[in-house]
Amino acid sequence: MKFDKRINPIRKGLASSDYDGLIKNCKFVKGSIYTVHTTYSPLYSEKKQKNLTSQLLFGEYFRVFDIGDGVAWGQSVRDNYVGYTSIQNLKKRKIISNYKVKSLRTFIYGSPSIKVDPLNYLSFNSLVNVTKKKNNFSYIPSVGWCISKDLSQIRNINFSLYDISLQYLQTPYLWGGRDSMGLDCSGLIQNLYQMIGINLPRDTDLQAAYFSKYVDESKIKLGDLIFWRGHVAMALDKKNIIHANAYHMKTQIEPLKSAKKRIDKEYGNILKICRL
Repeated sequence: MKFDKRINPIRKGLASSDYDGLIKNCKFVKGSIYTVHTTYSPLYSEKKQKNLTSQLLFGEYFRVFDIGDGVAWGQSVRDNYVGYTSIQNLKKRKIISNYKVKSLRTFIYGSPSIKVDPLNYLSFNSLVNVTKKKNNFSYIPSVGWCISKDLSQIRNINFSLYDISLQYLQTPYLWGGRDSMGLDCSGLIQNLYQMIGINLPRDTDLQAAYFSKYVDESKIKLGDLIFWRGHVAMALDKKNIIHANAYHMKTQIEPLKSAKKRIDKEYGNILKICRL
């Protein structure tokens, strides 16, 4: 049996207890749930933390299987992605969120006033626990105050993919990014679909494998995902796509026809066009 180490928490000598009986010569660990308590926490494929593979957003759960030298190895509960991240960015408890950030980002203030200097920010799709409100502000314990209209109730999935995608225009491209300050093609798509209640996997090949419904290029409509080998874009209509890409080094709207001509040269022809 083959396992994908991006989504299967298995490494030399250690694995999640979910794999007990499936593999040999391993210590099996149930793991403990931690909550991200920084704006984001970088996730790496190696303990040396050299190559960024993803980012955990504020409020997301991370199941930790091992801690060493200040680094936690575990698995994101939200998208099952496995990696190493700093233990300093995590709290060892399961904080129940009741809201999510629906704006590209929201500032965090020390008091309920826009006239004070912001302490920090939280990005689109971050998960928060609001305990009280005052005027136009919501309070997040141990974090601060944010603008209430930047939040939506956690179970609300009634969003327009078109509208929320436009918030990301001109956002810098960052390999492995999911935060609003920089993200990659699959990170953009994952964030957009999570907001409407669909938890897509992290990487493009995993996202492409998630879908079972395919459409012809002539029938493309809003929300359809166009997959190349190593790249993904979302259709805004029959003629235009939005995608985070390394050619422009930002999130950009392009005509599908011209983008396809350029991308085909780098990644090969379109593999599939998917629809929920």
